[in-house]
Amino acid sequence: MKVLYSQIKELVPDLKASPKEVGEALTLTGFMMDGFTEVSYKGAKDYLIGLEIRQNRADCLSVIGLAREVAAYYGLPVSLHEVRQISKGDEHLNINIEATDYIKRVLAIRMDEITNGDSPDWLKEYMSFYGLNSVNLLVDLSNYVMLLTGYPSHLIDYKKTEGQIVWSLNDKFDEMITLLGASVKLQKNTELIISDQKNILALAGIVGGAEAAINSETRSIVAEFAVYNRSVVRKNSRNLNIVTEASHRLEKELDPNGVEYAMNLLIDLILEYGGGKIASKLFEYYPKNYVSPKIEFKKNLPSKFSGIEIKEKDVLKIFKNLHFIVEEKDDLLLVIPPTYRLDISLPEDLVEEVLRIYGYNCIPADELPKLEIVSDITPKNILLAEKIRDILSTLGFDEILSWPLTKKEDNKLVNHIDWNTVSTQNSVNDIYPNLRQSMVTGLLNQLNEYFKKNVDFINIFEIGKIFGEKDGEYIECESLGIMMTSNKESIGVLKDRSESLLRLIGLSDIKYSEAKNKPEIANPNSCWEIYTGKQRIGILYKLTPQEIKANIYVSEINLNRVTKLLSEEKNNPVVEITQKLIALDVNIELKNSESIFEYLEKLKKKIDKNHLWSVDVVDKYPLEKSTRYTLRVTYEELSDQEAKKIHLEIFNL
Repeated sequence: MKVLYSQIKELVPDLKASPKEVGEALTLTGFMMDGFTEVSYKGAKDYLIGLEIRQNRADCLSVIGLAREVAAYYGLPVSLHEVRQISKGDEHLNINIEATDYIKRVLAIRMDEITNGDSPDWLKEYMSFYGLNSVNLLVDLSNYVMLLTGYPSHLIDYKKTEGQIVWSLNDKFDEMITLLGASVKLQKNTELIISDQKNILALAGIVGGAEAAINSETRSIVAEFAVYNRSVVRKNSRNLNIVTEASHRLEKELDPNGVEYAMNLLIDLILEYGGGKIASKLFEYYPKNYVSPKIEFKKNLPSKFSGIEIKEKDVLKIFKNLHFIVEEKDDLLLVIPPTYRLDISLPEDLVEEVLRIYGYNCIPADELPKLEIVSDITPKNILLAEKIRDILSTLGFDEILSWPLTKKEDNKLVNHIDWNTVSTQNSVNDIYPNLRQSMVTGLLNQLNEYFKKNVDFINIFEIGKIFGEKDGEYIECESLGIMMTSNKESIGVLKDRSESLLRLIGLSDIKYSEAKNKPEIANPNSCWEIYTGKQRIGILYKLTPQEIKANIYVSEINLNRVTKLLSEEKNNPVVEITQKLIALDVNIELKNSESIFEYLEKLKKKIDKNHLWSVDVVDKYPLEKSTRYTLRVTYEELSDQEAKKIHLEIFNL
């Protein structure tokens, strides 16, 4: 975007800064100066300043927008060109808006008895600064208003139109000839067009057509300003490979409220330089009035983000200079940006506004911002999963990733939870219509793939969600599946690895019990439920013989339950052992209907917690109607005699 220093001075009359200082000020506020040229305009020395405009600042693709920025930086008022109040005609324009989903606002008016011809020298000279050729008075005034306000307009020779003027999606034209005589091939039902009953008049928001083009003989026009859904303008511009000054602006977010000033300014200029009269009432389509958001803003945010103290009075002054409306509410400011600032919607946007006007150069480059340390909001199950990945990788396991979809028969083989299968609707794959009930489905598939590729050493794991339905409620939970192969016919290898993992993440009191719900794929004589305290957290089992000639062991752990247990776990502090630990064994016999876990819990309550180190089941011998267990009770902070005395009393020995 280019702007003449004299035009900024005209809009900001109290400006004292030199042209170079203005360019540098705009650079500091976020508009990089990429050109600075001394020129002659209206017979006087002037300066043309070139600037890079950010994508979200469509308001600054105009002289007025940049003048506002300069005024805000220097704390000066802006004085816009005054436009006359002009009485409108009596006729209604015959216009219809069909493509309502793509149009935010349209203003249109008819003017008659205009004298069109060459533009005055100052206007031709002005067009040349922007690389625009002078066409005629009406076209040049239309472009001048676009450069000044940022709103493109389209002028239609009214005498060349037939019937109603319509905004619609193209459904009947295959080709259009542009104002410059270029032929454009069109795709039906994609382009937004302006047409009459016979011809296409324009590609809306992009370029006008030759059928109703303005020339030196034009005496009656329809002038229209419109703001569109920017996506349709951008899409049509890119698809047709046509980029114009109009499309460059209308493919960005423009304030629909600003077209009214642009329309009045264009009418005023046409009446001043081309004469004529207004022949119709103003046509307006504006279904939804745009209102700026009200943003809650903490007064200390600029100081927190910048790391330096920015006083409240300075913040309020900057907001005032930017024409923001500010209301104070307790410790908050309620800030309403002007409607042309569509880039402002968040408190962080307001912080940026304060800092760029206050001056990024005022923030020390060698000091870190004094920001508050915010709490870590990462869900605990995510942190736990990352820790498990690290531990299992250290233990020699590889992570896999698999689909959550599986076959119904696969779920039946591996399910060990009392719930029903969940089927998906409109599944992406008819072969796999169900959600998995166990992580083992994916592990088995990967195992078979490795087997086909002659991979011998298979230690794999996966973390993901499993799904089920019970009593009409759909359930999903995070689960860990571990699988390993071994030539040793002992499940103890995976038991030790799983137990090491559980202890490393912070669990203790780990126990095993014969599984009640055994997966079909499990060896019924080697299938165990994993407990910590009274809570079942998983299952450990050996697979029935598979095609692979190796022993395959699996454990699956419910991470939702583990996360909950860890949040409730009270880790013991480091203790100093002043006396040796004393381990004493005892045999007990329980009926088959009695639970060893319940017995151990009651036993722990009988012993003073200050003297109990641990209780472990070291042996188990099943009898006909009962089971005999060998327990090892370890005591601390007691002498041999004291420990034996307590031991005998508790077990009635």
